[in-house]
Amino acid sequence: MSQQVHPDFPRRLRALRVARNMTQRELARGSLSVSYISLLEAGRRSPKPEVLRELAQTLGCSVAELAGEADAVATRPAALTLSYGRLAIEAGDPTEAERQFSSVLATAAPDPLTRTEAQLGLARALAEQGRLAEAAQQYESLLRDNPDRPAFVASLGMVISWIRCLYELGELQRVIEVGMGTLDRVDRLGAWESEDAVRLLATVAAAHSELGDLRQAERLLREGLQRADRIGSPRARAAVLWNASQVACEQGSYREALELAEEALAFFRQDRDRRSAARLLTAYGCILLSHTPPRVGEARTTFERALRELTEVGGGIDRGYVLTELSRTLLLDGDVAGAVRTARRSLAELGGQAHLERARAQTALAAALAAAGDITESREMFAGAAATLSGLRASRQASRAWAELGDVLADTGDPVGAVEAFRKATAAVHLGLQPSRRAG
Repeated sequence: MSQQVHPDFPRRLRALRVARNMTQRELARGSLSVSYISLLEAGRRSPKPEVLRELAQTLGCSVAELAGEADAVATRPAALTLSYGRLAIEAGDPTEAERQFSSVLATAAPDPLTRTEAQLGLARALAEQGRLAEAAQQYESLLRDNPDRPAFVASLGMVISWIRCLYELGELQRVIEVGMGTLDRVDRLGAWESEDAVRLLATVAAAHSELGDLRQAERLLREGLQRADRIGSPRARAAVLWNASQVACEQGSYREALELAEEALAFFRQDRDRRSAARLLTAYGCILLSHTPPRVGEARTTFERALRELTEVGGGIDRGYVLTELSRTLLLDGDVAGAVRTARRSLAELGGQAHLERARAQTALAAALAAAGDITESREMFAGAAATLSGLRASRQASRAWAELGDVLADTGDPVGAVEAFRKATAAVHLGLQPSRRAG
């Protein structure tokens, strides 16, 4: 008769095995088959009591912990708990990952390296849940507490994660300040020859683009491309091309934008980085939608494919970006009800803290509501989104929102309101009516 085990048993078994650096063959030890261990880890078999005891003995844990009869997080070795947390992130369960990493930090005195790993894991888990402000605070605390670490270059990954949280929060000026300050220090140390340094530069360029400073964005991207080619890094080159394609699209160079995006996409597909490839597919779809005339059918297919991928490997904010643009595509395709439904779904996926993309999703919803005849809610949504974007200094997107509101007001017999909305669109700087894009 099989032992009654917790539904979490397959993950516990794999986590314990990985933490012990054991293969499935080593865990089987001849008395069990490798295929049986594989079935246990896949949740397709439940162990008999004697098998459970044997596995626990081989793994050096209690039967209760392995079976899930007792939560042994408090007494579990920190390295094992970190492994549980990392596995939870990979499995798309950031809430469980947060619990695991927090339990390490709650112990009396974890060693500095273990504490740092737990803090990094916690920051990532928070970001995956859409709790961007808390995640940003974690990253900032880590970097502030370790300003002179010898492996400074290794901390560039933390800076990138931090400023991406700031980017989603809409703190674009701070992205530039933190990013450029870090790049200056990297250059002073002669440590710029790394993929992370080039990726950081590309993210700063994306923030300049959002703020309407395309000239500075272009300058940084040219520099990034030179650095990527000098160190011979295809990944760094792809990150630069990703953002360069978006700048080219803003400037109306759609053919160039598509070519740049296609080269970057080819790398991420070859590298089997499904999440980056799917996010870049979203940017690619935006270029198709921006084309004159819009290539609506191709864009819709691209967004739907990106959404399928990000349902498996992405987070809510990733899916929110796709859904915002899919809503615009459905509206252009004449599916007004679908556009409204998809924009509302985008807002639900984004959560409450992705301020920049929430404002964009609100403009998509406002446009769909106007087409559906709900003018009152549409006007309120447009005005609120435009005010948010203006406050974030995302000038090109603010211009777009005010201009779209002006069109709605003009079409519904409010010429005075329309003139005022168009005035605000012009004041917001450089009237650029391109769909939203995301930093690579």
